[in-house]
Amino acid sequence: MGSGKGRPFTFQEQLALIWYIIDANTHLTIELGYVWLALTSTAKKSDSFLGFIWREYGRADARWAVRDVNVISIEIMTVLMGILCLFQIYGTYYRKPWRHPMQILICVAELYGGWMTFAPEWLDGNPNLDGSDFSLLWIYLVFMNGLWVVIPLLLLWDSFARLTQSAHNNPYPIDFGFPSTTPSKVWFYAAAATMVLYMILVPAVLFSAKGVPVEL
Repeated sequence: MGSGKGRPFTFQEQLALIWYIIDANTHLTIELGYVWLALTSTAKKSDSFLGFIWREYGRADARWAVRDVNVISIEIMTVLMGILCLFQIYGTYYRKPWRHPMQILICVAELYGGWMTFAPEWLDGNPNLDGSDFSLLWIYLVFMNGLWVVIPLLLLWDSFARLTQSAHNNPYPIDFGFPSTTPSKVWFYAAAATMVLYMILVPAVLFSAKGVPVEL
């Protein structure tokens, strides 16, 4: 797979491109749909397919099926992140110099959004979370949300290390006092396997759920 600069993409670059395509698509379709539902009605009251998706996820986290202002605020931010992801796809494909600072911005925002989604709930004793069975706990709550922690952390590590190397190797070296070793390919292979599992498992779980409003 060749890049916009002619030199073939590394595996790490290919993984980043695929991730940002998944990320942008998720933020600008499913989560934008949630924002629309939440601002005009609720998932619980909607007969649409998006309403079904969020009602189904709401079995694990009840806030998503109703109008929760904290969740709406976070999701508006994630929609904006989806737009930045489109710029990041362009920057990664053409190897623009700003792609690593942009990647740090996106990854930190993703991690902060995840923290602010669950931290208030944990501090309040988890009144809206239901991990009573395997799929609700490990697939809906842990896996679906954990992917947006693991991949951003890996890409954040990669960009931080590369920028540190760049600062150290310029004519006036800057020593940040941090290691500048980029993640090994093993981490990226593991991330790729997790992304493939996500793309297979999540649709399989959703489309096999009771009450799915489409014919398979």
